[in-house]
Amino acid sequence: MTAENGMGALVPIDEALARLGLADAVRVIPVDSGYPSPKKINLVLTRRWRGNYLYESSAATESIVRQIEEGLDANGVERLEGLLVTHCHGDHAGSAGIIAGRGRPAGERAPIYCHSTGYRYLAHPEVTFLDETYLLFLHRAHWGRFDYSQMTADVLEQFPIRKMFATYFRRTPKHALRFVDHGELPAAITAVHTPGHSLDCVVYYDEAFGLAVPGDTIITTGTPDDASTWGFVVPIFTVLGQSYSAGFESFILTIRRLRRFFEIHDVRVIIPPHGKFAILDPHAWVKFAEGYFESIYRALLDELTDGGPRRDPFVATDVLGRISSAGAHKMSTPSHVFGMLCSLAEEGFFDMEEDEKTRHVRFTMREVPPEDFMARKLAQDPGFVPVYSRGGRVAASL
Repeated sequence: MTAENGMGALVPIDEALARLGLADAVRVIPVDSGYPSPKKINLVLTRRWRGNYLYESSAATESIVRQIEEGLDANGVERLEGLLVTHCHGDHAGSAGIIAGRGRPAGERAPIYCHSTGYRYLAHPEVTFLDETYLLFLHRAHWGRFDYSQMTADVLEQFPIRKMFATYFRRTPKHALRFVDHGELPAAITAVHTPGHSLDCVVYYDEAFGLAVPGDTIITTGTPDDASTWGFVVPIFTVLGQSYSAGFESFILTIRRLRRFFEIHDVRVIIPPHGKFAILDPHAWVKFAEGYFESIYRALLDELTDGGPRRDPFVATDVLGRISSAGAHKMSTPSHVFGMLCSLAEEGFFDMEEDEKTRHVRFTMREVPPEDFMARKLAQDPGFVPVYSRGGRVAASL
């Protein structure tokens, strides 16, 4: 069954792997994510001539670790030769230090591969997650959602989500980690740096199977028995190292990088971490992502110019009325719009001021931005594309 819904061909994962003759070599193990949404994450198991490799590992709770172990048991996996995480969020990497030790003597682990900008979530998760909690509240204050001056240290430290999510990581010593951006990768697997959702996001590409594992950069949605619901969603821009326009600018660059990467690599199938569908046409996602950001830009212009150019100061949450939801998380679209506004301010179309107490960021339009601002931004050449491989780094900007 294939969906032709204007966003390309999406195929249920098992059907896609069978169609490509990969059903034995590539297995998907869905387990709980531990998060309110999305509730499941797809772990991807590949069988290579040198052994078994697992992409992603989910959270470190007892029940989720049991699900992962049962899934590996069901696939006859006694030990792993490597565990590759696309980024160090709890639902992708929290249990990596546990799962990598499967079938090995106590204290020994298979190499855990990740980007170096995110490893602190694994090496000292409690401190890192506390820092992210402060930044999380600060970013939402930037959007105008609440008054940061009212947030006391006690409230921040005892925030229920922080306390829960901090337990999703099992502390893992740094020496167990291998940094893909340092050229530490298994043979014939490459990684493309794709920041935006988080600073450390990578897309893995296994050239033997033509398989891409994209992390939260590429997510699908929908129910298998209703093809009209099948589609893509855009992730939230998370906080560490991605203030103001940084997440937005990074994700737009990621779209351009992946457009180039997909042009020159034979990606046969993408298996997203969330959702029940594989992607057999990677260019369909590029087309969707470009269209999404162009559409919210047009809606933003409409919001700011209806009845004449808006001249009064505003915060990001004031202008969301006409902008459709990204669909992945209720905070996704505000993060996209705020980053876009900051980018426009950097180009001189808005003044931007931050209140020292509330930390609200207010924008005042100096001139109406051009209709083609977003289209031109997306069309720019990505320049050097950081594609990491074993022993070094190559540029894919051909």
